[in-house]
Amino acid sequence: MTRETQAHGHDRADPDLDAVLWGCCRAGAGWFWMARHTAWDGTVRRTAHGWRETWDDATRDGAAAARHLAAGTRAQVFLRHRAAEYALRVLLEESGALVARR
Repeated sequence: MTRETQAHGHDRADPDLDAVLWGCCRAGAGWFWMARHTAWDGTVRRTAHGWRETWDDATRDGAAAARHLAAGTRAQVFLRHRAAEYALRVLLEESGALVARR
C-alpha cells in the first residue's frame, strides 16, 4: 500500500475508486512531468512522463496526462510535485544517470 492510498482513504467502502497522481519538478535546465494511475490496492495501472522546457508547458502536459489516465475510470486526481521528484529520481537511477548514494 502506498502512502497516497493511506492518506486518501484506503479504508473507505468504495474499493473501485482509483487515484491519479501528477506533478512537475525541475530537471536540469528544463522541467519533468509525470502522471500515474494507481488502484486503491496500490497496483500501478498506467504511467506517463516527459520533459519540457518551461514550467507552464510541463504543467499543461502533466495535467493533460492525468486527465487522459483518469478518463473512463472512477478516479480522484491529486497534484503531488513530490511524486514527480521521486519518479524522476527512479528514472535517473534506472538509466544509470544518477548513482544512488549509499
